[in-house]
Amino acid sequence: MEIDIRRFALGEEVLTSVRLIERGLAELQRIDGANDFYHAALLLLSGGLERLMKCILCFRAQVVNGALPSTVEIKKYGHDLERLLETVVGACFDEHYRSSRPAADADAIYLQSDSRLRRLLGALSRFARSARYYNLNVVGGDDPDTDSPEQEWKKLELEIMQERSELMKALTSHGGYGDAFDEIGRELVSRLERVVRALCRLFTLGPLGSEAKACTGYIDPFLFLMDEDLGKRDYRGRDAARF
Repeated sequence: MEIDIRRFALGEEVLTSVRLIERGLAELQRIDGANDFYHAALLLLSGGLERLMKCILCFRAQVVNGALPSTVEIKKYGHDLERLLETVVGACFDEHYRSSRPAADADAIYLQSDSRLRRLLGALSRFARSARYYNLNVVGGDDPDTDSPEQEWKKLELEIMQERSELMKALTSHGGYGDAFDEIGRELVSRLERVVRALCRLFTLGPLGSEAKACTGYIDPFLFLMDEDLGKRDYRGRDAARF
């Protein structure tokens, strides 16, 4: 009975992680010239990604060790999203999976080599570890040695704009401000969708065992995303409809 409860809870955690990510992407798409409330998007995305990767490692531990990890072992996974992703890639993207699935090899290459993705995860990691209370820490007398996560995120947006002259032009043209923010949002959302899709593919194609496959209904919002659809889905309506 205890094992059944633990397995049920793991499935519920997968569902929660997907919901948090969808809500986070919706909040990210709401960012524009009038709305600069990044905190909600960072909070939801960092929590959702952390939970999803920890669920994957739990399923993998069950396959390898024949048992789900203990609370102590789960806590050792930590809150660093970059490190968590490296652990997931090392544990799950083995040679057999990558060689038998061209999509899996492409996923692994992307997860390990995309520099902007690493920057995104870095900002979210710092938020997850300590920056949720960045301002209160400053109030308390701490001297931060890095920018706030919101400032880091804005720097990423600026990098995208500077790389694309049409976005810089749109920012200075009448009526083009909103279009520029929409395009930046699509760029960031597409990268995050791609990492979530790669993680979700592990449930059905990767070495996570038969119980992970039972979660297919929870992960289908990202599992079946096509390349041509990345960055184009509007999550602002989906989060209200689904929840």
